[in-house]
Amino acid sequence: MDLDLWKLDFHRFLEAAGYTLASGSSSSAAAAVAHKLGLCDSSITVHMPGGQIFIQVTDDFMVTMTGNVTKVAEGTISLEMFED
Repeated sequence: MDLDLWKLDFHRFLEAAGYTLASGSSSSAAAAVAHKLGLCDSSITVHMPGGQIFIQVTDDFMVTMTGNVTKVAEGTISLEMFED
């Protein structure tokens, strides 16, 4: 993870899914923690291989993220998946 006052470079690996191109929730958490530790400002751009997201952290650690959405997959889940 590379960090300065306005930019965070972030890579995400999910145990069950593997390497991911982007994650809004993980980016928000990383930005909020970095801000809490005094490592960055309250407005920060998080750069990921799949794109960038703009994060705003308020004084009470409410997070707003703004960025583009890109469809990367499509699928169908069988109802049998939800049966016991």
